[in-house]
Parts: sequence; structure tokens; C-alpha cells
Amino acid sequence: MRESRHPPTGAPRPAADDLQNIAGIGAALAARLAEAGVLRYRDLASHTPEQLAAMARLPAGKITSQDWIGQALRLSGDARIEPEDQQKYATFHVELLINADNTVRRTKTRHYQTDTEDSWPGWADQQLIAVIRHKAALNAPASAPAPAPAEPQPAPAPLIQVDGPCPAEEGSRGTFRLAGQPTAVRMTLQVGPIDGADAGSVDFTAEVTARPVGNSDRHPLATASGAITVGQPVNLELAGPALPPGTHRLEAAVAIYAHRHEPAARPLSRHRILGDLVYIAGQRAQQVRPRSPVREPALLPRRR
Repeated sequence: MRESRHPPTGAPRPAADDLQNIAGIGAALAARLAEAGVLRYRDLASHTPEQLAAMARLPAGKITSQDWIGQALRLSGDARIEPEDQQKYATFHVELLINADNTVRRTKTRHYQTDTEDSWPGWADQQLIAVIRHKAALNAPASAPAPAPAEPQPAPAPLIQVDGPCPAEEGSRGTFRLAGQPTAVRMTLQVGPIDGADAGSVDFTAEVTARPVGNSDRHPLATASGAITVGQPVNLELAGPALPPGTHRLEAAVAIYAHRHEPAARPLSRHRILGDLVYIAGQRAQQVRPRSPVREPALLPRRR
């Protein structure tokens, strides 16, 4: 006689578990799983995420990230809960309520595996880290406090130090010239210690140009070259051709070389410097003498 698969009508059926206790499963999903025969936590834990995805009509990745199987094992009290050397997910949702000025008014977190929420006013990164560590039961040691910022170190002085170029005349009148007048500029040059070079002196070249404001053109003014003792300033006074009317920015390009260098030698260092502004006015208009007033003839009385 063939044994019936169906239990007798009066046989007790195992009570169904409330699958909605699993974070991520609502009433509709619980109904779909029940139709597929998943009524208890152990039933759910006995399936793979792919099988549950087909029953619930959900992506398997969502079931894995929300850890349905792990939650079901914990709710059922199964001894297989969190076995050693097995990976697991800890899934959090972080929600920020942001004010109009982009400051955080409230921080709210939800841990899917325990279906618990935490919230606090404002933003507190250490509190967020503490919540994640506690809910995920992390064994990682707390991060060491950040080291104190190092004291800012002063920037090293440039190898080539230049004062200028500026008009050679002292006073504010040096920035005002007339068209046609030769250009005279001055600058002070000093070179610092150089590794691998003669500590006594080095060779230098200095090219001074003028660039019209608002224009990329450059007018060459003067060039100087020679030897300079390291650490001692040298004053240069250079003369150049007249500049066209307008406002010009003085510039200097300085290069230093090893002492008695060959013409094709590479420079030890280069430096470009922006100097003063110089305004060039147009030619003065010829002065015109005022005309003498014309006297009108006096009116004689009429003869009668």
C-alpha cells in the first residue's frame, strides 16, 4: 500500500514564523515566500540567495546585502549562526538632513541586519564610526588619533633674489615718462649658496624687457652679464630705448652659470621677476599763445 505524502487531516502543522521580522521583508514579500512554501526561518535559511530571489522576484544581490539568511539563522536560534571563516555583510543606510546653508541638521542610520535605527543632531563622524563598529560587531582596533599637524616650515629662500627692475630715477616721478625719452632701469641681484658650484662666484645674465599692460608683446630694453660673488648683492643700472605711449610692466629674466662657463653650458638656475609699472605719456602738445582780443570800432554818433 502506497504511503500518502499528505499528512492526516488532524495532524498538527508547524507554526509559521513571522518572516516580516527579517529586515527587508514586508507583507507582500512574506506572502510570496509563503506561496513558495517558505513559512519558517529555517525554511528560508535552507535556500540560497538565488532561490529566494526567484521566489520573491527580487535581485539576489539585495537579498545578500540585507543578509536574509543570516537574519533567519539568528531568529531561529540555529547553532550555525556566524560560523568561523565565513564572510558576512553588514549593511547600513545613512541619511542626512541638510539645511539650506549645507550644514547637517540631523544624521540617521539604519542597520539592516538588526533592523535598528540611530539618529543624532548635526554631524559627528566619530559617533557614526562608533555605531558602525557596534552594530557590525567589528573586531578591528580603534583608529589611532590623528597626529598633531607639523609646525609649518619656512619656505627656503630662492637661489636668485632680485629687487626690481624699477625706474632708475628715485621718487614717484620715475614711473612717469614722456614718449621719446630713453628708458633707464635699475635692479639689485644677489645669489645664494649653490651646491656643486664654486663657492666664490658665478656668472650671470640679466635681460630686462617691458610688456604693455593688456598685451603679450615685449619690448627688449637692456641686457647685462658678468660675474657675481655668492651672497653679495650687485646693483645694476641699465639704459634702453624709448617705449611707446601707454602703461608697461618691467620684467627681468636672470640666469646663473658656473664661473667661467662655456657658451653652450646649461644654467644652474633661472628666475623671472615682475617689476614696477611705468607709464609713458604722449608728446606734449605745442603751447598756443592766446590771441589778443579784437577791439570793435567805436560807434560814432550820427550827424543830423
